[in-house]
Amino acid sequence: MPAVTSNIVPLRHARPGVVAYVKSPAEWFVSNSGWIQGSEGVVLVDTCGTEQATLELVRDVRKYAGEQELTVVVTHAHGEHHNGVGVALREGGTALAAPGSVDLVKAGPQTYGNVFTYTQWGVLEPPEPAAVKPVPGWQRLDLGDAVADVVAVPGVAHTAGDLVVHEPRSGTLFTGDLVYIGDTPLAVHGSVPGWLSALDWLQDTFRPRTLVPGHGPVATPGHSALHAMRVYLEWLLEVTERQTDFTRLANQASLRWPHWRNPERHIGNLMRAYADQHGRKLDVDLAVDAVLAAAGGRIDLDCVLGGEPVRRIS
Repeated sequence: MPAVTSNIVPLRHARPGVVAYVKSPAEWFVSNSGWIQGSEGVVLVDTCGTEQATLELVRDVRKYAGEQELTVVVTHAHGEHHNGVGVALREGGTALAAPGSVDLVKAGPQTYGNVFTYTQWGVLEPPEPAAVKPVPGWQRLDLGDAVADVVAVPGVAHTAGDLVVHEPRSGTLFTGDLVYIGDTPLAVHGSVPGWLSALDWLQDTFRPRTLVPGHGPVATPGHSALHAMRVYLEWLLEVTERQTDFTRLANQASLRWPHWRNPERHIGNLMRAYADQHGRKLDVDLAVDAVLAAAGGRIDLDCVLGGEPVRRIS
């Protein structure tokens, strides 16, 4: 268990057995996870990007949830969320993913060598293909004295294969990367209009009392940062309706949202928004190159992941 997990903060509205595993600060390849446990099973929401971080996460799960059958829910197929699936399932279990993410999860870890430099991945293996199951709609998992609803997000949002996990008794919703708090969202693999629609769908479908975002602190649906995220996505569409000077617009975004981490993502998001509303196919590699140029080159994860703190909130 990481040393700073002693900073445990009660999560209002959560019942025993609903845990948010919050990593901070929000950074590249630093993401949240969590679990829902019952007397007959435990659902782990996302893994980590490295072997060691995933082993620490699973060790924490087992410390509090015992040896119940493990189901890993992958909210979407970005490496910081699914790289550790094979590690988490070394002793058996099942992984669930949206149909649009299943093949990527089966293919195994993504380390994005063109984007990041890093030396501490550990041993990351793909899960057994038969252990990865698609969830095309709504699936309720009976964990004994608890349930977890695993629900596919309609359409393309953050990616083409997003899932959320809802614990109905406490009203806790694990959103994956549909929600970022304090960190610039990343839209290059999804759809900006679809993402806005997904935010409406989240609120209308679940009416959650507590949100566990993919990146950033636990929040309530009325948190101002969530409103800022919607404003941001709408702004992307508004400014790219007739403008293509993405560098200038990205500078405007950095001034408008100065406290968000990783502002280099703005330019890729603008390119995505422009393609979305003009009926064009985005060259994702070109968008990623623009993000890296704004960042000053490949991102050194040894600096980012060297001592990432974790708060376990239950």
